[in-house]
Amino acid sequence: MNMENDLFDIKYLEEILGSFSQATGLHIEAVDDKGETFCIPEKAERCEFCQYIRSQPYGTEKCRASYRQASLEAAKWEEPYFFRCHAGLVIWAVPISVPAASLKSIICGQVSMWRPDRFFYQELKSRNSSIKNFDELKEKAKLLEVVSPKRSQAAADMLFVVVNYLVKRDIRVLEQVNNRRMQQKISKYLAEQKQQRPQEQYNYSTYLKTERSFLRYIRLGDKIKAEKILQSLLACLFTKTVGDIKTIKIRICELAALVSRAAVEGGADAEQAMSILKNFYNQIDNPKRVEELFCLINTLILELLDNSLALANKKHLSLVNEAKKFIMSNHSKSIKIEDVAGRLFISPSYLSRLFQQEVRCTVNDYITRVRIEHAVELIKKHELSVEQVSKAIGFQSQSYFTKIFRKYIGVTPLVYRNSLL
Repeated sequence: MNMENDLFDIKYLEEILGSFSQATGLHIEAVDDKGETFCIPEKAERCEFCQYIRSQPYGTEKCRASYRQASLEAAKWEEPYFFRCHAGLVIWAVPISVPAASLKSIICGQVSMWRPDRFFYQELKSRNSSIKNFDELKEKAKLLEVVSPKRSQAAADMLFVVVNYLVKRDIRVLEQVNNRRMQQKISKYLAEQKQQRPQEQYNYSTYLKTERSFLRYIRLGDKIKAEKILQSLLACLFTKTVGDIKTIKIRICELAALVSRAAVEGGADAEQAMSILKNFYNQIDNPKRVEELFCLINTLILELLDNSLALANKKHLSLVNEAKKFIMSNHSKSIKIEDVAGRLFISPSYLSRLFQQEVRCTVNDYITRVRIEHAVELIKKHELSVEQVSKAIGFQSQSYFTKIFRKYIGVTPLVYRNSLL
């Protein structure tokens, strides 16, 4: 029996998605880790634009790839992720964050956030260059619903709440699945260790070295690497103690204390970390098998890491300030939001949301604002032509620079310069 199939009541999920779609008028579907749709409201239909795109050679495969990438990003940041699909529509993915289950997400949207204009059609044609009958695609694009960013964000936030409810609804089942899988995984790993010859076994020097690496990943909040190295650490401990559960309990208690301190150093709340550690100690005498004991320490580590990552919201301002510094230092270059986000090792959509929250503008607006502020200073230097000023602050086109300068300052660069005489 596949336990993962029991994590979702597909019929119930279909009803919830259907109600959401009817309430918002938006298309919605649930996809798996391959971008394949596994749940969609009854009688739901994709817009004509999407139907046409999917009817093209490799169209469906490209849509799946878009969904898969968006799901990865949404799961990574554990929040709604806005993206442009391969064809150019705005869609958002809401992660179904379920422990011990493969990646799944809710895909919603297939809309445009602005009314089609000349620039929209130019980009549309560029993104869909393989489509021969572009005029037909253009006509279907005119039928797309235009949804404002504010409405889109509200829909994404509401959907996020709905998904969290669905996940928490069966949290006990999920915990059982997680523990069972973890114990099975540990049992298999330990069985492999028993097959090793004595000369291949670990010693405490190896254990302590692995422990130091493990604690470093805890401080960094790197859940994936921490979980991976934990297997080696526990296998080393099991091998060295020859499976003696009393000795293993002593070492596990030591490790728990070290992990809690490392998590606090990494940003976890100290009071909550101590509470989690206390709960762990209250359960330490319950396990009768090594696998159960290792599962217990694994749960402790995941809780501490989740606690550490939950405080990331408090670091928003720091990330925004770092983004501002990067923009200030590189405004003369052809930088985009992807460049700024890459510098901070976060996704462009995440950075965009941070700017909206903290600065009340988009990243591109801020880049433009910085450039115009520098242009105001440079325009005072009469030895520089308007073209030289525009290039110095990162604009490739003088006419476009003049247009943007006028939008922000109210007059053209030349009129502004002459007003200084």
